[in-house]
Amino acid sequence: MKRYEKYKKESDVSYSFGLFPTFELVKNKPEQIECVITHSKLKKDSEDVVKLFDILKNLNIEVVEDDKTINRLSDKENCYIIGVFKKYFAKISGTKHVVLDNPSDMGNLGTIMRTMLGFDIKNLIVTTPCVDYFNPKVVRASMGAVFSLNIVEFKDINEYLNSNKLEKYLFMLNGKNELGKFEAPKNNYALIFGNEARGLDKSLISAGKSVVIKHGNNIDSLNLPISVGVAIFEFNKNNF
Repeated sequence: MKRYEKYKKESDVSYSFGLFPTFELVKNKPEQIECVITHSKLKKDSEDVVKLFDILKNLNIEVVEDDKTINRLSDKENCYIIGVFKKYFAKISGTKHVVLDNPSDMGNLGTIMRTMLGFDIKNLIVTTPCVDYFNPKVVRASMGAVFSLNIVEFKDINEYLNSNKLEKYLFMLNGKNELGKFEAPKNNYALIFGNEARGLDKSLISAGKSVVIKHGNNIDSLNLPISVGVAIFEFNKNNF
């Protein structure tokens, strides 16, 4: 096994820390895996680990026990398994999009990924600059959902807006349409959200259907993952 170093954005590979994210990696992107590294403290006789090892064996994916590498790569003391995978590019497939303009928080991004997957929305568009979605912290926060999504970068929000004819729903504090007060389509839509700190630029209010999520006066706004979750639920509540 070659030597692996702590993750850097310019690295060609990244890591899935923990059993569940690694399981999702093996299930959805086995062709990208270089190897799986385990720690001597891993309970290899547990049902989930036995199942994972059987899959890895069938896929002819190398499994290496190496405590020093685990300790070097992971900041978590209880991380006993790591998947090493090559970064990859994806293409949009489908007609439901979530669009994040310059997302900047790794935990938020991972949470949004997991919420999207829970409601079967698999196209995530991010505009640059943005947080590194292959960072192991994002992978872990998403619980491996990142491996089921098509994540595509655009240089800015206007490039995305001009790239397709989906109906655009822009979530803004000054939105003209209250979420829940109009009929949401089941397909062919893009839910567009701004940066955690700035939101969407006011100039975009006419770039599609501007939407506001009404809430009480005790706060000035909902945080980004909650806003995305509320919107995704409203657009998909009759689909399950």
